[in-house]
Amino acid sequence: MRAGRGSIATLAMAALLVAACGGSSSRANTPTAHVADHCPDMAKPDELSAFDFATEYALSHAAADKLKAAALATMEVSTLADKLDADLGIACAQIATDLGTKGDWRSGSDACAAAIKAVHDARAKVGSKATAKLVTIPPLCTVDASLMTKCASICDSSIPADRVKAECPLKAGRCDGNCDGNCEVKSAKCDGNCAGTCEGQVKGICGGRCRGTCDGKPSSSGCAGICVGTCDKGAINGECKGTCSGSCKAKAPGICNGICTGACTVELSDARCAGEFKTPDVSTDCRARCELAVMNQTECATPQVGLVFSGTLSGRERETAESMKNAVDRSFPSLLKILNELGDDAGKRVLNAQAVIEGARTGLKDMAMSGGASTAAASEAQLTKCFDAPFKAGAAQAGAVKAELDQALGVRDEVTK
Repeated sequence: MRAGRGSIATLAMAALLVAACGGSSSRANTPTAHVADHCPDMAKPDELSAFDFATEYALSHAAADKLKAAALATMEVSTLADKLDADLGIACAQIATDLGTKGDWRSGSDACAAAIKAVHDARAKVGSKATAKLVTIPPLCTVDASLMTKCASICDSSIPADRVKAECPLKAGRCDGNCDGNCEVKSAKCDGNCAGTCEGQVKGICGGRCRGTCDGKPSSSGCAGICVGTCDKGAINGECKGTCSGSCKAKAPGICNGICTGACTVELSDARCAGEFKTPDVSTDCRARCELAVMNQTECATPQVGLVFSGTLSGRERETAESMKNAVDRSFPSLLKILNELGDDAGKRVLNAQAVIEGARTGLKDMAMSGGASTAAASEAQLTKCFDAPFKAGAAQAGAVKAELDQALGVRDEVTK
């Protein structure tokens, strides 16, 4: 009996110890998911990038990535909207003013609408007998070569680090060896093709006054073909037997005393990306955000621009054409600089970002469910509180940005209709 009572006492003590340590309770070992009651600051990129959406709102990693990409895309759209309203507003207002339109425009959209009308009216006064050709020399545009890789690594946690790297095939920087590509120079002799301005004899496209021959015929004005002679006050693209200011594509690799875009016999110094990134294998949501980041951070030089009229013009038509040419030559470089920084696919990329933002807003409930039924209600309430209004505003802002981009393109295209 003593031994039996001792065994029972021992078992009882063991049970108490197990209970105290929680060894027999699986429920005690399971952490309770918690939904945070605060929102990240949508105006602070560092805070958004570091915010742990999965842990804070009890979401799956896939849902958290989708939410983060949409939040970052909303921030990029806001940045782009501010940039366009300021830069396009100034450029379009200058164009409208130079063409004789007076006004106090409240937004970039209003200024660009005024510019389109001013260009249209001036073009109508020139008449249909004249053909207008806009000669533009695309500027060097660069962006941080590591930008896309850094961006992609932030908004898609499902991709291994070795697959996130975004390659940039075309880079620009200082070349201390021989440059095999374009050399951006302030002023130098160019043994090859000069795209910019030339002090000396030229053979090629002239965006200014061609003094010599135009397509083999004597010329002392605008030339819509090949100018052989000199090109006064205008952009050229062709041979320059003198001093070239702009981009020189040499016939053979050589020393570049400026910025080399292309290959160099030694590693480029301070290299930046000068072309399209090879997009990393990330989600479409993440890619949409990163493409906007590239648009926002690309920097271009001011392009060379020249407007050329050809055709038979009367005295008054000629005066109007000359006034229009002077206005375009003066005002268009700043407009085209912005459009070059945004790129040819700017409108499409803005619409892609809009779809990402709106898709996340309408999918908040599904995101909340991804963490489990026990936290779904609390998660949905918090996600709605934090993101419904900002995402709705971001999607609307993206639409406004697309409309403003279309107007800027309309100003450009109106010149040569």
